[in-house]
Amino acid sequence: MNLQVRQQHTTHHSTFQKTEFIPTLRRKKILIEITTVGQFQYSYFEHVLDNFRDLCETGAHVSLHITTSNCDPNPKNPHENCPLYERSHVDITLENNYSVEKIDQWNERLSRCRDPDGKLTVSVHLKSPDWGKQMVDHHRKIFYDRIDEGYDVFVHSEEDAIIRPTNILAFMDEIHKLRKKVGKERLADYNIGFVRYENQMQRSDRRRIVWEFKWEDEIENTIDHADIEGQYFSTPGPHHHQGMYMAVRDQLIAWKTRGPECLFDKPVRRYGYHRARVSGAMDLYNEKYCNVTQLIPLDSMEDLYIHHLPDRNYQRRPQQNIIATMDLHKRRMKKILDVDRYKKLWVDENGQYNGIHMFVDETNSSLSLPYDLDPYLKYVSRGGMLSDEELKEWDWEEKEKA
Repeated sequence: MNLQVRQQHTTHHSTFQKTEFIPTLRRKKILIEITTVGQFQYSYFEHVLDNFRDLCETGAHVSLHITTSNCDPNPKNPHENCPLYERSHVDITLENNYSVEKIDQWNERLSRCRDPDGKLTVSVHLKSPDWGKQMVDHHRKIFYDRIDEGYDVFVHSEEDAIIRPTNILAFMDEIHKLRKKVGKERLADYNIGFVRYENQMQRSDRRRIVWEFKWEDEIENTIDHADIEGQYFSTPGPHHHQGMYMAVRDQLIAWKTRGPECLFDKPVRRYGYHRARVSGAMDLYNEKYCNVTQLIPLDSMEDLYIHHLPDRNYQRRPQQNIIATMDLHKRRMKKILDVDRYKKLWVDENGQYNGIHMFVDETNSSLSLPYDLDPYLKYVSRGGMLSDEELKEWDWEEKEKA
């Protein structure tokens, strides 16, 4: 693992120069920047790093950049406020975020990639805490300094969100499909979006929920732009906060000069929630700044969910904002059937069901078998589509634990 302030690359081969995209991560070049502050969320960050190691094991070439800072644990003025986020209070910071011991442990975890095609290099960028909330701005410089080094995708996030190999491949595949639909000239008008979820830990089922928006008819009223009508929707506005984003080279180049005031390569400090504006892609989708349309594919949203590891932010949102990912799934399936009543999603070229198989595998007839396979068999006969009754959203709520 090469721990440098900047990793130089000499290879300029890239799949974006190819005429056809193959949906695999093998030998794809991926640049990832993660902004961390202090060590308060380091336990989450370790899970994040594990996924980047897994990405390497798919055969991908991963260049991971970690931008970090911390407050002075022994400030000259003990009453002076650290300009970083409040979660980096002096009581929980360390003099050296990434000690030699930690780097040594990382070398074991990250510097080896068992897949013969996979590569993983890691660079730690140490920045002054005086940047405060604008610490997140530095990822843009990392992107643009390496814009012509052949990367197939650029990924930015903070340290508390799991980005799986599936998320990255899904983004690349959907961007390729989008480019074919709208052309290179219009690609920068759009970006494939992501939706964060948390596990509702106060419930016994700990279901997956989305909490950041008030969902109304966004899925029913799909994007109606030319060439992509009825295929995508956006999260409820006006603020499409994702906590992270991905982009490809052509988009990043176009967003530098995009109107009305994108300035994507030079983030501007604006009033309120700067971190969310820059890191969470809020300004990217804001019509006052970059005016890019967020697109979430109607039939593959599950590949674009991002797990927000703290699993507690939903507690700060009103109850009407909380919706289970199962209910969002049902809304999407209902919309697909509204467009085509005879649609079959999970069938092969011969029209035969090719989804998940479920069957009774119990040979002892004297044992209890509390299963009713009839609903499943009917589901299979419909080519993997839910019935009208099954599409109804559950109207019961479990009382949360105190």
